[in-house]
Amino acid sequence: MFSYSVFSAGATAFVLTLGCSGGDLTLPGGSAPTALAIVSGDGQRADTGAVLAEPLMVQVLDGSSQPLRGAPVQFSFLGDLPGAALDPASVLTDENGQAAAVARLGDLAGEQVIEAQVTNTETPDLRVRFSATAVLPKGDGGGKKGNGGHD
Repeated sequence: MFSYSVFSAGATAFVLTLGCSGGDLTLPGGSAPTALAIVSGDGQRADTGAVLAEPLMVQVLDGSSQPLRGAPVQFSFLGDLPGAALDPASVLTDENGQAAAVARLGDLAGEQVIEAQVTNTETPDLRVRFSATAVLPKGDGGGKKGNGGHD
């Protein structure tokens, strides 16, 4: 009888080990966003009113430094920039923890800053900033900078 109990306990431990050894085991505490980083799209240059050549892309990581799927990311221009647009402005991260938006620069020449922020989180400072430079198209009156040619 004693050896049956030992065998039974050993078999149970073996079965539990097999049942929990899969790659789908999720440990508590790893599902909250803890980091946001720029993947690509920073430092671009384009004509005023033009769509940037490369999407703005970020990655969200959890507490285990693993990509976090389904995290909401909001993209927005800083300041009032007529003509500026983002598509989409709000997006969920994919299976790689990445979110991207296509940016159309505003009508004013100069630096334009776009912020990406993880929303609906208890960590309010999960944000990064992209910088893009809007230049006047060649042959567009040269010298006008954000004032429509009026001094």
